[in-house]
Amino acid sequence: MPLIRLTLIIIGIMIHTHSHAQASSDSGGSLYVSLEPAFVVNVNDGLRVRHMQIKLQVKLKQPDFAAYIEKYDPAIRHEMVMLLSGQETGKLKTVAGKQQLMDQALAAIQKVLQNNIGNTGIDAVYFTDLIIQ
Repeated sequence: MPLIRLTLIIIGIMIHTHSHAQASSDSGGSLYVSLEPAFVVNVNDGLRVRHMQIKLQVKLKQPDFAAYIEKYDPAIRHEMVMLLSGQETGKLKTVAGKQQLMDQALAAIQKVLQNNIGNTGIDAVYFTDLIIQ
């Protein structure tokens, strides 16, 4: 009985994963990939050090570029930590500040991919969660 239950759970997970990937790739040929785990960095707030947690997703130019995101994850994470840890909380309170950071994040990830695969690989970066405390 436990073996049947485990088999059903695994099949359910596989169906969910396949349908999620299919739905993502069917929507105009684009695919969104989450950069996991979330980034947690120190940010400047005057004399006080605060922490920022941010979750990112990238929009791939082609679904097969997901493998490159995984392969070059250490270099991408390094660039993102360097970029994010230099932020000031005052800027991040505004929509314009967040948009500027999104543009910088896009450029940073595209630079890593361009240097490694000869293609910028992604069209956009999206913040799916941003917490400063």
